[in-house]
Amino acid sequence: MRLLPRSLAGQLLALLILAMVASHLIAALILWKWGTSDQIHPLAVRKIEARLLSTYRLVVSHSALADSVLEALDLPESRFTITSPPPGTSPSMDDQEAALAQAIRDRLSLPAGQSVRAHLRQVDARSFPIEEHAPSWLAQALSGGNAWALDIDIDLPNGKSLHSRHWPAMMHPHWDRVLGFSLPVGVLPISLIAILFGRRIMRPLKRLALAAERFSRGDHPQQLPLEGPQGIREITNAFNEMQERLVRFVNGRTRMIAAIGHDLRTPLASLRIRAELIDDDELREAMILTLDEMSVMAEETLHFAQDDAKRESTRAVELSALINDAVSHHRMLGKEVEWTAPPATLYHCRPVHLKRALNNLIDNATRYGRTRVWLRLGEAGEDIRIEVEDEGPGIAPDQLDRAFEPFVRLDAARGPETGGTGLGLAIARSCIRAHGGEVTLHNRPEGGLLAVITLPA
Repeated sequence: MRLLPRSLAGQLLALLILAMVASHLIAALILWKWGTSDQIHPLAVRKIEARLLSTYRLVVSHSALADSVLEALDLPESRFTITSPPPGTSPSMDDQEAALAQAIRDRLSLPAGQSVRAHLRQVDARSFPIEEHAPSWLAQALSGGNAWALDIDIDLPNGKSLHSRHWPAMMHPHWDRVLGFSLPVGVLPISLIAILFGRRIMRPLKRLALAAERFSRGDHPQQLPLEGPQGIREITNAFNEMQERLVRFVNGRTRMIAAIGHDLRTPLASLRIRAELIDDDELREAMILTLDEMSVMAEETLHFAQDDAKRESTRAVELSALINDAVSHHRMLGKEVEWTAPPATLYHCRPVHLKRALNNLIDNATRYGRTRVWLRLGEAGEDIRIEVEDEGPGIAPDQLDRAFEPFVRLDAARGPETGGTGLGLAIARSCIRAHGGEVTLHNRPEGGLLAVITLPA
C-alpha cells in the first residue's frame, strides 16, 4: 500500500502538510514542557479584577439585596457567594497569588484590616461549568485531565466574606490554540500553493514526456516552449537541442544512404552491359547474377531511404485493415498467407513504415511455404503483438539476433533458391523501433520461425 500519492503535486502537498503538522507538534510539546502552565494569562487577570470590582461595590452599597445582586451577576465562568470568613489562619499564598490579591486590594482601596485571599489550584476538567470553556481534549491529555480554578475571598465591612470562583485562561492554552487554529488556517494556503506550484512544474514535464514519446515513435514535434522554473527550463532546452541534433544526424545519414543507392545504379548498369559481352557462358551468368543481386540491394537501400525521408507523420489507423492490406498484397502474388482479422482497433502509427516492416517479414516467411499472421491484443495498457509464422528450417539460436544485421544472409536458414538481399529484416527492425517497439525472432518447437512485433499501446 502506497502512503504517498503518485503525482508530484500530491507528494509535494503531502510532504508540506506533514512538515507543518510535525513542526506544530514539536512547538506545542516544547511550550507544554517548558512553558509556565500555572501562570494566569494577563488578560484573564484584568477581566477577573473588573468583575470583582463591580461585584464588591454593588454588594457593599446594597448589602440588603446582596443575594439578588449576586444572582444577577453570576456567570458560568465566575461564581459569587456570601460566606463566613474561614476560621483559623488562611493558607499562605505564593508569589502569583499574593500579587493578584494585592492588585485587587489596590483597585478596591481596601483598608489594612480587610484581607483578600487568592488560591489557584488544579481541579478535574470535567467540573467546568460550561463545555465551551473546558480545555480541549489535547490540553486535558497533556495535563492529565486537570484544569485550573481560582478562588478569591474578600472580607466585607459587615464581617462576611465575598467568595468567588473563577476559571481563568492560563498561559499554556497558547499551544492548544496553535493546533486548534493556526494549523487548520496554515494548511489551507500551503495546500493551494503546493497544488499550484506542483501543476506549474508538472505541466511542462507532461508536455516534455509526450514530446519524448512522439519523438521515439518517429515524429518530429515542434520545439517545446521554455516554461516553468529554471531547472525545468534547462531540461526542456536540453531536450530541444537533443531533438534538433538527432534530426540533423538522421537526415544526414538518410541523404547519404539515398545518394549511395542512387549513384550505384549507373556503374552497376554499366557493368551489366559489359558482362553481357563476355564469351564464357558460365562466367557471364555468374557475373550477371552477382550484379543483379547488387542492383536489388541498391534499390532496397534507396527505397528505404526514400520512405524515411518522407517524414511521415503519426496518425490513427485501423490496425487490422493495415495488416489486411499487407496480407492481400502477398496473396495477389500467389503466396499462401493465413490471416483472420480481429475486431477493429485504432492505433497511432506511421502506416507506410509499419506496412513496410510487415511486408518484409511476410515476404521473408512466404519463401518457405504457408505463412500465418496473428494480431494479439492484450488488456488496456498492454503492448500489441503482431506474429508472423513460417514453416522454414528456422535459424540457429546464436544467430537469431544477427539475422537483423544489414546484408546478412544466414545459409542455415536460407537456401540459394530463396533469394533475398539481407536487408529485409534490418529495414523491418528499423521501422518497428521508429515506433518505439521491437521485433524479435524465435524458433517454433514444431518447426519454423516466429517473428514477433511488439508495439507500445
